[in-house]
Amino acid sequence: MGAMGVEYESMGESSDKYPFLDLESDISTRIRHIAGIPNATVILTPTPKGVEGDYGVPVVNVAKQAGLNPTELSGKLADELKNSKNSWIESITLEGPYLNFRLDANTYGQKVINQILEMGANYGHENIGHDDKVAIDMSSPNIAKRMSIAHLRSTIIGDSIANILMATGFEVVKDNHIGDWGTQFGKLIVAIKRWGNEDEIANSSDPVGVLQDLYVKFHDEMDKEKAFQRSEFETQAKEGGAESVPGLSDAIEQISQTIMKRKKIARKELDQEKILQDALDKISESELEKEGREWFLKLENGDQEARRLWKLCIDLSMKEFEQIYDFLGVKFDVVLGESFYEDKLQDAVKEVKESGAGKTSDGALIVDLEDKNLGVAMIMKSDGASLYMTRDIATALYREKEMKAKKAIYVVGEDQKLYFQQLFEILRRMGHPIGAESAHVYFGMVSLPEGKKMSTRKGLVILLKDVIEEGIKRARVILKEKNPDLYKSEKLRNEVVRQITVGAMKWNDLSQDPKKPIVFDWDKALNFEGNSAPYVQYQAVRANKLLKDAGISKEDLENPESKDAPRVYQSEAEHQLVIALAEFPKVLTEAQANYTPSRIANYAFDLAKKFSAFYEKVSVLKADNKSDMLARLRLAAATLQVITNSLALLGIEVPEVM
Repeated sequence: MGAMGVEYESMGESSDKYPFLDLESDISTRIRHIAGIPNATVILTPTPKGVEGDYGVPVVNVAKQAGLNPTELSGKLADELKNSKNSWIESITLEGPYLNFRLDANTYGQKVINQILEMGANYGHENIGHDDKVAIDMSSPNIAKRMSIAHLRSTIIGDSIANILMATGFEVVKDNHIGDWGTQFGKLIVAIKRWGNEDEIANSSDPVGVLQDLYVKFHDEMDKEKAFQRSEFETQAKEGGAESVPGLSDAIEQISQTIMKRKKIARKELDQEKILQDALDKISESELEKEGREWFLKLENGDQEARRLWKLCIDLSMKEFEQIYDFLGVKFDVVLGESFYEDKLQDAVKEVKESGAGKTSDGALIVDLEDKNLGVAMIMKSDGASLYMTRDIATALYREKEMKAKKAIYVVGEDQKLYFQQLFEILRRMGHPIGAESAHVYFGMVSLPEGKKMSTRKGLVILLKDVIEEGIKRARVILKEKNPDLYKSEKLRNEVVRQITVGAMKWNDLSQDPKKPIVFDWDKALNFEGNSAPYVQYQAVRANKLLKDAGISKEDLENPESKDAPRVYQSEAEHQLVIALAEFPKVLTEAQANYTPSRIANYAFDLAKKFSAFYEKVSVLKADNKSDMLARLRLAAATLQVITNSLALLGIEVPEVM
């Protein structure tokens, strides 16, 4: 093709590539050939407003590497493309060192539309992963605690990343790593025994809420006891010196040594008053706290009563969690709580020791990561109790050995960044490849409008159940106003309300950079207009209605008369829609590379806007002739398919009607 056509395959004839990727590959190949740089990276970028064309090729960097004048290189490439007489390129213009070209929406568009309608739900998919297995650690609510808006973030971001990875050739294991183990269960058992009634809890309309309230009460009482004891210790220390308070001198010395080591300062430079206050905090302990720790040790040792109460908490919690997951349309491949790894902890601890990664310090097993500026990670307490790190190491080893996962993706809040850096480094030092391959996909913390961070133990949370109920209420009001006939059908109404509510909730997170912290806002979280899932869903419903009103079957869209119309997609609205549809495979691979569902959401919104412009400006059912009508219906069908594919990656459904 082109002046040196024997060196190139004919563009558009490749059967294993999408048209846009074919186009990008061909342009890149030509620039590399002309510049004499085989590995040059060339990216097609949309032309800015006011510049003729669909895409531009910035050749400045390539020209610099080749020692060529950028304008000269652009001119040579323009001549090459003009000589090729490529049927996909309608016109070529030069803007200094930028080569801009406009695509022919007829030949290019027909290829794109044909491919979308032939591939259907598989359009956009690529085999990048080659069936490599990836475990996604997601959702992970804690037993006996209500699911908050933060759990929604982990759940839906993890679910979308899983969908994106599966669409790009990875085998995915969605693992709901339930928080059903740890010292908090010792505290909860104490709270149930002191202030709870098992029958009332089990028969309550909100059993998880009752359990969480008991947990909050435990901490309130524990803090009171601790504050009282601390006050007594402080008075005693001021009257009789630090030596008069058991353990205070040792605590002061430990804190002093740590600060001198980390800051590399002399003892005389220490802030003695602050160290005293920190030491008082460290040694102050309530009787409730001790009792809670004792009950957790009983739980770890298999005490029958401890296990019975623990199991009650799990059963009541999982029942509520499943209701929420069903509403959101989220399913898991495995639900393995932290307790699943209980009998695997000793092997994990043994391997940490034998690998040379860990060492004993004051009776506890630690891994010193100071050389990586990651501090010191504790693996096992001096009393033999396990920690989160113990259990996460055991979990990673299980995923690598038993699940055969090459990597794990942890969808967890930003506040755990250091923790996962420590975990991955420990696994690397233990010699496990999963440590180097894994990733922490974090999301920013959610705060309340009054500026407070959410805290379960303080009772400061936006409950996911409340968000769902509020979303349903708002969706019903809108649906009743916009489509009263649909609203009259209870079954259809309930389904559409669920789809709209779930879409709005998920879009609030998935359409923006998850790394940014957010202040919870009801109107943003349940937005049904503008840049929202309901807007995108509505455009898909519009496209579907066009096809229904036309009475068109799939066979009609596949007949030669509709596939080979002589001149179609000539209006600007059609042109822009074709260009957008062709970009979907590229968008999907970009979302996979960076674990960014927002790339899909932003694309879907842009596509929906372009379809809306097409719907408003181009006559479809009243086209001048049947050929044009069929061609435009094919464009509508392709748009419906790509919007559906896009939303499916986000875990959002397209309603039949709205």
